[in-house]
Amino acid sequence: MRLYLIAALLVIAHLPLVQADFEDGMAAYEKSNYTVAYKEFLQAAKEGNVHAQGKLAGLYLFGVGVEKNYIEAYAWFDLAVRQGDKSAEKFRDAISDQLSNAQLRQASVLAEDYYDKYLAPFEQ
Repeated sequence: MRLYLIAALLVIAHLPLVQADFEDGMAAYEKSNYTVAYKEFLQAAKEGNVHAQGKLAGLYLFGVGVEKNYIEAYAWFDLAVRQGDKSAEKFRDAISDQLSNAQLRQASVLAEDYYDKYLAPFEQ
C-alpha cells in the first residue's frame, strides 16, 4: 500500500513539469520555432501528455519541424487515442489508409513500443 502511495505522489508531483513542457512547446510553435516545439512536445509526449502526443504526431504528419513520417505520426496518434483523444483517432485512421500493410504493421509495433515506454509506467 505504501508503495502505491509513493508512486501516486511521484506522478502527481511530476504533472506540473509535463504541463510546462507542453506549454513551452505551444509557445515555440506559435512563434514558428518548430525545432524547439518538437523538442518540448517530444519531452511532454514521452511523459504521457496526451495533448503533446497529438501535437507531436501532427508535426510528423505534416513535416513541420521534423521530416514527414507517417509511421511516427500513426504511433503518436495511437498513444493519444489510447488516452481518449477522439480527434487523434480520426487522424490515426486516416493515416492508416495511406500506409501499406507492411508500414501499418511497422507503425502498430512502434505504437506498442511507445505504449510500453511512455504510457504503461503511468497506469496502475
